[in-house]
Amino acid sequence: FFITICAASVSGGMEVIMKNQNKTRGIVILALFIAMSVIGGYIKLPNPITSSIAFDSLPAYLAALLLGGAPGAIVGFLGHIISAALGGFSLTLPVHLLVASEMALIMFIFSFCAKKINIVAAIIAGILLNGVIMPATLILIPGFGVPVFLAMLLPLTAASTLNILVCTLIYKPINKAVFGERKDIIK
Repeated sequence: FFITICAASVSGGMEVIMKNQNKTRGIVILALFIAMSVIGGYIKLPNPITSSIAFDSLPAYLAALLLGGAPGAIVGFLGHIISAALGGFSLTLPVHLLVASEMALIMFIFSFCAKKINIVAAIIAGILLNGVIMPATLILIPGFGVPVFLAMLLPLTAASTLNILVCTLIYKPINKAVFGERKDIIK
């Protein structure tokens, strides 16, 4: 704290303090979204293959809408890893790292679609990517194949749909409460 005050007085006063406060605020907001992912990870959707299908991605989709693609990707990656850890890494750690990376990419795409096209395109892209395309990548992993893909298709698509629809329903009121009318990416 003392070093920050000294640096602030030497290099331009309040600008340095405000910049550090904004960084701290951003880290805290990101941590809150990650914590919501952990809570969502406890709300599991029953399925025959894995115990990691849950409401852990809802906060990532919300972060992607409210904060942008990169924060959404961070929340999506860490949210999945934590949810999978709570389920005992049922698909093995390397597979869950792959899935977490795919979740991060999906959050970038979801945010991009919402900002540049519209929310309907983002919803469709998110459901297809998370519910169909992502589990299809498991076909290429030895020991998984088409049977695992088919078994995960319905539960993952249902979970994706629920996560994204709840996110879009709560987005507008949260956006208005936090940012007012000045920031709304959904047209």
